[in-house]
Amino acid sequence: MNYSIAEVNNIVQGKLLNITDAQAARLFVSGIDFDSRQIQAGDLFLPIADHDNVSVHNLFADYTIAEKDGHNFIQAAMQKGAVASLADHEIATELPLILVSDTQLALWRLAQDYLQGINPKTIAVTGSNGKTTTKDLIASLLSMKFQVHKTHASYNNEIGVPMTILKMPAATQVLVIEMGMDRPGQLTALSKLVNEDIAVITMIGEAHIAFFKTRAKIADAKMEITAGLKENGVFIYNGDEPLLRERSHAINSRKLTFGEQEGNSFQVTDIQEDARLIFKVNQRRHAVQLLGKFNADNCAAAIAVAKEFSFSDELIQKGFDHLELTADRLQQLVGSKGETIISDVYNSNPTAALKALDILKDFPANGKKILVLGDMLELGKREVDLHLLLKDSLEHDAFDRVYLVGTVMKHLADQIEAQWYPSDSLNELIIDLQSYLSENDVVLLKASHGIHLEKVERALI
Repeated sequence: MNYSIAEVNNIVQGKLLNITDAQAARLFVSGIDFDSRQIQAGDLFLPIADHDNVSVHNLFADYTIAEKDGHNFIQAAMQKGAVASLADHEIATELPLILVSDTQLALWRLAQDYLQGINPKTIAVTGSNGKTTTKDLIASLLSMKFQVHKTHASYNNEIGVPMTILKMPAATQVLVIEMGMDRPGQLTALSKLVNEDIAVITMIGEAHIAFFKTRAKIADAKMEITAGLKENGVFIYNGDEPLLRERSHAINSRKLTFGEQEGNSFQVTDIQEDARLIFKVNQRRHAVQLLGKFNADNCAAAIAVAKEFSFSDELIQKGFDHLELTADRLQQLVGSKGETIISDVYNSNPTAALKALDILKDFPANGKKILVLGDMLELGKREVDLHLLLKDSLEHDAFDRVYLVGTVMKHLADQIEAQWYPSDSLNELIIDLQSYLSENDVVLLKASHGIHLEKVERALI
């Protein structure tokens, strides 16, 4: 990012304060951040307001309202080296301000202009599960031939997506964007912002069923990722999902499918787990350092994208060999006692939890197998029933000990042999785990991010 303050002001249709037009033309912005603590010298500060701007709310579908008004941190941003700040009202400061009607609207205008200027090939990825891993897989494969920029962590909402765009290096040839949603309209707006060349849907699960009520409505919302798909773009989706197959008929773009059933454009077969995940896609063998047989489908989605860029099977395998995953997603770690820790603590829902249980059941171990499950959030009125769905999979002979964490998990703890902890008693859980774990054990940590099992992970390492 390399804009003069004058150029930024023109793009966002703002008004300059504390700086002359001549000075604004000579002073350049090299980056942008909404966290004053992360500001670097030369950055533009983006304060997120603590109030709703009704006039632009519909554009974002889920307008972000900060707990603390970001405008209160403009002085802190200046001290960290910010050269200017956006603002939706006048602030007593010496820092140059770009006064706009809404800072989020300004962010989107700036991101759209920057994206058009760089003009990379764009790939958008969504899904109830697997979107972050699939994003990482696609980026790893395409980086074997191109300069690739991808979504950092889970910057996948109405703030994260434009921020990802604005942090893209000028030399970027391919942009891989993860898109999340928890209500209708979000993916429509994000897709139209990105105007992607390829749209990917990994799967439809129960994530956010509290709001959508049914998987069919979740599928409708996920299909919004095609709203901004270019006319000559490609829609790649899980062909094993009837809800997606049915809805794909309304899409005029070229379509490709992946999955384990016959008839998919990229069919997955012969899945095995050894030291690595081994599988075939259209009879071509591949291997990757990933946990979970289900990830073979995510690999097939990445292969489908790579083939659109004319990648050979050999180059695809090279990309798998260089895979770097986003933290907290099915990571295999080594604990302080030599135990293996399988950490998947960023998100959880019934589908993802059942898949994680299968991983632990099948994982080779010379010691004990220990399971730590935390509440699965945002499941709505059916949350208790959906947690109880895990009961049959918690076979007593499959796990040596089960620890459950959270208010809703208490209902499951009452029906199986397990130790239960309130979500504010993680220190007690850590102490109990540390006294029970030994070398050669395997422990799986799985919960929604709001339970904060990452604190348990860090204590065990």
